[in-house]
Amino acid sequence: MDAATLESLLDYCLGHLVTAGDFARAIQGRGSPLGKSGSNAWTAALTDADPAVQAYFEVAILARDPSLGFFGEESAASRLSRYFQPRAETQICLDPINGTLLYQQGLDSWDILLSIVHRRRLRAVVSYVPARGRFYLATRERGALTGSRGQPRLAAMQPLRTRSGSRVCIGYEVPGVLAALAGSFRTLDLIADHRPGRTPDNLNELFTGGVDAFACSAGDLLDWGALAFVVAAAGGGACRLDGEPLDFFDAFDPEGRADMLITSSPAVRDEILERLAGPGVSRC
Repeated sequence: MDAATLESLLDYCLGHLVTAGDFARAIQGRGSPLGKSGSNAWTAALTDADPAVQAYFEVAILARDPSLGFFGEESAASRLSRYFQPRAETQICLDPINGTLLYQQGLDSWDILLSIVHRRRLRAVVSYVPARGRFYLATRERGALTGSRGQPRLAAMQPLRTRSGSRVCIGYEVPGVLAALAGSFRTLDLIADHRPGRTPDNLNELFTGGVDAFACSAGDLLDWGALAFVVAAAGGGACRLDGEPLDFFDAFDPEGRADMLITSSPAVRDEILERLAGPGVSRC
């Protein structure tokens, strides 16, 4: 896939992200939570918006190019999955409501995450936050960009950079990491410390200055892994908890998981890695 083809496809998706976000906002708080099997409130959250937004994108992608592949968080229950090419060179990956628990709670920090993968390499990732009308995205060719819902085109986007200084570190299933950082960061366990509307809850806060770091032991590549791609392109840090590089940017599996450290800057990353290298520190 050449750059022009990628950007044409991405522009097509940007417009549909706005429509999908408008729909999801319109029904937020109006339906009953569906729920699904999960180990905590975050993984068990499900609403009408999740399968509906995914179905909308499945229709939009099939209408544009039926030779594309597609994977979404709700693909197991989708009646449209069978119409996509299972071994397509180019695949669209979607988390239809990233932060379904936030959506259920009536908050506005959830987003829709879309990735374009070609021959297993991440070529572009877009996070669209409907309540802000704000895109955070990155492509391999253009780097990190941001723009508004009023102009959903790559040509209208501006450079995006991460912002440091909050000294807030969010962790997901990494109590040892949070314990090691507690003396120098305000540490928040995403499960235990979540207070709706009062605590940072989305990795997009790395772009607004609300969060300096995020760590997880087995984070989903479909959402956190995809956002790591944008953060790295925007000047942040992204690596494994032992400091090794993330390899999934070039071998992306939307159903995969990995331990990750995602930070607002390389300096914050290096500071955290130094603390995690101390004697007796657990990385989980």
